[in-house]
Amino acid sequence: MGQLMFYLAAVAACLLWSAAFVAAAARTDRTWLRRLLVAVAVVVPLLAVAPWVLLTAALAFRVGLETNWFAPTLTAFVSVLVGGLWVCRAGLTWSPAANRFVAATWPVVGLAAGFVLAKACAFGTLVFIDNAVAAEGRMLRVEAAQMMAAALPPAPAADDDAAPLYVRAIEAIKADKTVGDPKSPEGEAMGGWLTVDVGSPVVAAMLARHATTLDLVRRAADRPGCQFVRDWTRPSISMPLPEVQNLRQSARLLALAARSESAAGDAAAALADVVRIRRIGMHAASEPTLVCGLVGQAIDTSALQVLAEVLSRLGKPDLPLLDGLSLRDFVATPIVYQRHFLGEEAFGLATLADLADGRLSLDFLLEATQEVPGLLHPGPLLYRCFLLPAEEAGYRSIMHHYQNLYAYAPRGGRFPEIKKQIGAIEDGLEKRREGIFSSLMVPALRSVLARQVSGQALHGAAEVLVAATRARLQTVALPGSAADLVPERLAVLPIDPFTTDATLRSKTTDDAWAVYSIGPDGEDDGGPLPPGAEDVEGNDDVGLRMAR
Repeated sequence: MGQLMFYLAAVAACLLWSAAFVAAAARTDRTWLRRLLVAVAVVVPLLAVAPWVLLTAALAFRVGLETNWFAPTLTAFVSVLVGGLWVCRAGLTWSPAANRFVAATWPVVGLAAGFVLAKACAFGTLVFIDNAVAAEGRMLRVEAAQMMAAALPPAPAADDDAAPLYVRAIEAIKADKTVGDPKSPEGEAMGGWLTVDVGSPVVAAMLARHATTLDLVRRAADRPGCQFVRDWTRPSISMPLPEVQNLRQSARLLALAARSESAAGDAAAALADVVRIRRIGMHAASEPTLVCGLVGQAIDTSALQVLAEVLSRLGKPDLPLLDGLSLRDFVATPIVYQRHFLGEEAFGLATLADLADGRLSLDFLLEATQEVPGLLHPGPLLYRCFLLPAEEAGYRSIMHHYQNLYAYAPRGGRFPEIKKQIGAIEDGLEKRREGIFSSLMVPALRSVLARQVSGQALHGAAEVLVAATRARLQTVALPGSAADLVPERLAVLPIDPFTTDATLRSKTTDDAWAVYSIGPDGEDDGGPLPPGAEDVEGNDDVGLRMAR
C-alpha cells in the first residue's frame, strides 16, 4: 500500500510540475520562451522517471527478479508522458471568450506549491516505508539471535571445554615462524603433511620441538566439548572465526605425529591420534556456520586419509585395535550440515537486518553481482523500500528448500535424486527469482551438499578398508575385491551415495588397494588419485587408497 501511495504521489508531482510550467508558458507573449517552458514541462518529468524505468527493466529482464517494479514504473512513465501532453494541450487551448490561453487562469504559485507538497509526500512515503523496513530489520536481528542460540550446542563445563587448550596450542604454532613460512622446510612439511617423509630430520625435529604443543592438542581433542568465546547473540558476516581456521594447523601437526608413530610401529598411538584428528574436526564443526562445517569436514577427511596409511602398516598383534569403539564410531559417523544451515540462515537474516537499518552498505551486495549496470544501481533507500522485503522472502525460501535436502541426504538420500531436486529448485529460481542475495547463495549451497555426500562416501570407504585390513591380518593377504568381504566381515557393501543403488567400488593396483565412489559426475574415472598427485581433469572420484 505504501509503494502505491509513493507512485501516486510521484505521478502527481510530475503532473503538477507540468501544469505549473504550462501556466507560466500561457502567460508569456514570447514564442521562444513559451516553447522552452512547454519543453521543460514535458521533458523534465520524463527525464526524472526514465532512469527508474531503465533500472526496473534491468531488474526484470537482465537480472530476472520477480519483484522488479517494472510494470508500475513503466505505468508511471506512461502516465507522466500522456498526462503531460494532455496538460499542454488543455492548457494551451485558446479561449475566444477570455481572449487568452486556458492555462493563463491557472495559479502558477498554487501549482508550484502543489508540486512541492506532492514531492514531499512521495519522499515522506519512502521514509515511512523505510522506517517500517528498519523496524522489521530489528525483529529479524532478534529472530537471527534466537535461531543461532537454538543451533548452538550446549556450552560445555569448564573442564570439558577444549577451546582454551586449542588457543594455547594455536599460539604456540603461530610463535614458530618457520612453521608458518611456506618456503621453509618446516612450512613445506606442514603443507605436505600427507606425503612428506615423516622419517626426515626436519619432521623429527619439528615434532620434538612441539611435543608440548602436541600434548595440548591431544588433551583438547580428548575433551567432549569446544566453544570459543563469541557473541552469538549478534551474528554477523563480519564475525571473525580465526580459531576455526587455525585448527587445521593443529590437525596437520597431529597428522604428522600419527604418521610418524605408525612408521615407528606404534600402531596404538597412531590410531589414537587419528581418532583425535577426527575429534578436532568435530570441534571445528560444532559452531553452526557453513565455514565451520567445511573446515570440520576437511579435518575429518585428513583423519580418514591418515587412517588409510596407518591401516596399511598394522601387524597381526594390532588386530584388537580395530575393535575399539572410538575407531568404529569415527568410521561410522560422517559430518552433516543440517545444523550449520540453521546457523547460516541466522547469519543471512542478520545480514538482511543490517541492510534494513543501514548498518551494512549496499555496496557489498551490488559488487557481488555484475548483472545490474553500475550506473543503474538503486540507492540504499529505494533498495530497502522496494527490494529488501522480497530479498528476505527469497532467502528464507531457498534456505528452507536446502535445509530439507540436507536433512534428507543423511537418511539415505541418493545424490542423483538430490541432484534432481536441486535442479528443480534452481529452475524455480530462474522462473521466480525473488532476490539478488538468495540467488548468490545457490551455487555455494549446491557445492556444500556435494561435499556432504562426499564425506559419506569417504566414511563408507573407510569402513571397507578397516574390514579389508582385518581380513589381511587374519589371512595374511588383502581380499581380491571389496565384494569378497561380504558377508563374513561386512554384512553388505556400503552404497555409493553418488548412485541410485550401486555399491562402492574397489580397485587393486601394483601398490594400492582402493575403495571409491564415482563422484558427483556419475562416471567411473578410474578411482581416487594417489596423495600428492596432480589433479586430472574430469576425475572427481571420491575414495581412499591403502598401500598393499
